Amino acid sequence: MQTLRTHFRPRPSAFSRYLHNAQKQAIILNKCQLRQNSQLSGSTAEPTKLAKIIEDTIRSTGPIPVSQYIQLCLSHPTEGYYMKGDIFGTKGDFITSPEISQAFGELVGIWLLSRWLEDGKPSRVQLVELGPGRGTLMDDILRATRGFKEFASALTSVTLVETSQQLRKKQKDKLEKYGVPLSWHDRIEDVPQDAYSLVVAHEFFDALPIHILQKTDRGFREVLVGLDSTTLIKNRSALDIDTTLASPIVKRTSSRLNFTLSADASPITSVLVASSPRFANLPTGSRIEVSPASFKIAHQVGNLIQKGGAALVVDYGGPQLYGNSFRAFRKHKVVEVFDEPGSSDLTTNVDFAYLKEAMSQPGLHHGLLSQRDFLLKMGIEVRCNALMRNAPSDERRKDIEHSVKRLIDPIGMGTQYQVMAVTPKEKPYPFLEAMGTGMQRLVEKGATTAKAV
Repeated sequence: MQTLRTHFRPRPSAFSRYLHNAQKQAIILNKCQLRQNSQLSGSTAEPTKLAKIIEDTIRSTGPIPVSQYIQLCLSHPTEGYYMKGDIFGTKGDFITSPEISQAFGELVGIWLLSRWLEDGKPSRVQLVELGPGRGTLMDDILRATRGFKEFASALTSVTLVETSQQLRKKQKDKLEKYGVPLSWHDRIEDVPQDAYSLVVAHEFFDALPIHILQKTDRGFREVLVGLDSTTLIKNRSALDIDTTLASPIVKRTSSRLNFTLSADASPITSVLVASSPRFANLPTGSRIEVSPASFKIAHQVGNLIQKGGAALVVDYGGPQLYGNSFRAFRKHKVVEVFDEPGSSDLTTNVDFAYLKEAMSQPGLHHGLLSQRDFLLKMGIEVRCNALMRNAPSDERRKDIEHSVKRLIDPIGMGTQYQVMAVTPKEKPYPFLEAMGTGMQRLVEKGATTAKAV
C-alpha cells in the first residue's frame, strides 16, 4: 500500500476540537453490548509492547474508537508501524506502483506537466506530495520533467508532507540530486499557497484513521475496540476487497482485542453521519467506514488547488461506501487487524465519492478513471517499449515488461486502483475522450527520452 503511510497531526480547529471532545465523551459514556465471539483464539501468547499500551488504555477509559487504534498502531512515537524500519518494497510489508515500475511515476509527472502547460505556464510552481514514502514517486516525476527546461526553471520547490524523520532522511538522500529546494511539513495546512501547486497523493488516504459506524434499530452506533473480557459484536464477514492485491492467507490471532458495539449514541456519531448525504437513508444493519481525517485533508487540497494548480489522487477503492475493508498487511499477506499491533500496515478502501464531497469548492472539477485506463491513455505502452529498447539486458527488458503488465492488469492493480484528478477547469485528458495535440507531443517527447533506471 502507499508510499504514503504517514499520519497528519492537524492543528485543532473549532471543528476538530469538537470532534475530539465528542470522542472523549463517547468513550467515557460508552456501555458495551454483551455478545460472545466464538471465533476468538484462546491462545495466551505474550502481547507486543503496543498491545499492552492499548489494553491498558481500554482498561482505564473503556473501549476506544477504531480511529484511535489505527493512530496508535501506525504513529505511536516509539512502537508505531511507521516509526520503525523500511516498510516498502519486496523486503517490506507492501509494494506500491512507483516501486513496481518507473513508468508509473514518469507518466504522473507528464500529466502534472500538462496541467502547467494548459494553465499558461505559471512562473512559480511547487510540486507537493502527501506521504512520499522513500521518495520514489517524486524521484520519477522529477526525472521525467527535468528535460522540459521552462518547467524546470519555473519549479521553485518540492514540498513533502511527511511526519516521519526516518523517511524524511530517505527522501532527502534520493531527491537532493535534482538541485530543487526541498521542504517538509507535518500538515498540509502549512504548505505555502503563494505558488502554482501540483499535488499528488499516492496511496495516502487509505492509511488515514477511520471510524466504523453500524446502523441499528435505534440509529447509528460506533464500532469500538475493546477487550475479550468485555462484550463483543459478532465477527466480521469476509473482507469486501479483492484479495488478488495480496495473499488471502489470514493468520489467526491470539490478541485479547476485538470489536465491540457502543450501546449508546454519541455526538461524534451524529457529526460523522451528517458529513455525507449518502449516509442518512442506509438500511438497518449497514456498516460504514468514515474518515473525518480524509475529509479534512481533501478539503485542504481543494483549497490549495482553487488558488491555482491541479491534484492527482491514486488509491485503491472506488466512488462508493465501504463497511468492511479495514485490514492489515504484513510481509505482503493479509493478517488480522489485531494481530501484533504496531507490526502491520493498517489500511482501508478509499471512498472517492467522499473525497469528491470534501473537495466541492466552487469551480473545481473532478475526473475518475481506473489506473489501467489512466496509464494506457497516458501512453504507458509507448513508454514501456522505449524503456525496453534502452534496457541494458534481456533480463531487464523482461522485468520492465512484467512490471508494466502488473500495473495495468485488468483483474488486479489495473482496476483495483483508481485515479482521480482535481482541477479548477473542465476535466483534462485523459479524463476526457480526446487527446489534444499538446498532450500528444508531451507523451511522444517523454517516451523518446525514457531510459531504464
